[in-house]
Amino acid sequence: MTAGGQRLFADILDGLCLRPGDRPRYTNVELAERIRLDGGEITHTYISQLRRGDKDNPTCRTIEGLANALGVHPACFVGGRAHLHEGERPAWRRGALRHLFSTVYPADRGPFSPEEVASRICGGPYGSISANYIRELLAGTSDNPRLKHILGLAEAFGAAPAYFFDDELAARVDEQLETRLAMDKLGVNTVILRTAEQPPPPGVRNKILLALVRALHPGLAAEDAIRRVLEPGVADDETH
Repeated sequence: MTAGGQRLFADILDGLCLRPGDRPRYTNVELAERIRLDGGEITHTYISQLRRGDKDNPTCRTIEGLANALGVHPACFVGGRAHLHEGERPAWRRGALRHLFSTVYPADRGPFSPEEVASRICGGPYGSISANYIRELLAGTSDNPRLKHILGLAEAFGAAPAYFFDDELAARVDEQLETRLAMDKLGVNTVILRTAEQPPPPGVRNKILLALVRALHPGLAAEDAIRRVLEPGVADDETH
């Protein structure tokens, strides 16, 4: 395991090479050749070093090249899924980091700056990264980060590293992030925290819940159904 709790890259790569499943078992030389035929650049010596753990910080392109040659999802090298869907050709998701910057930050302030994120990463287990390099990743002028940069960025935002490669996972995570951001803007999360600290009387609680429901603009039928659950007596009186 790495310092951040991830399985070692060497263990994952060596396991894929030794236990190929339904695909052919490649030597390091054959694997390097397959990657080169697909347009990548890697030597069999470097693959051997990665498998032994002598090298442990491959670039994103190297991760993608190995995954494609081995017939697995690149997310598997950072704790995600190995299975590929039919026709899927995953790669580094260029907009993923921008989305994390725009949605993951405390409710009482704006988004983090590249300097703040760089500082958080440099104080962790994945080495150093500069604010300028993070800006390049955000702008798309650089799109080939190394493994430790990927792990550090994920940890800084509390995201799974596979988020940077896996569209399927990212769709689920983005929906959760956007819901939380909307709730922050409406003040819903603040109300939840305050009521958890000092629960209000049932009547007040129900009024708060109804106010939150109205803020989300449901249909009249949905609002009426929720009102009947929270205030059955009042709802019955209004129908007579």
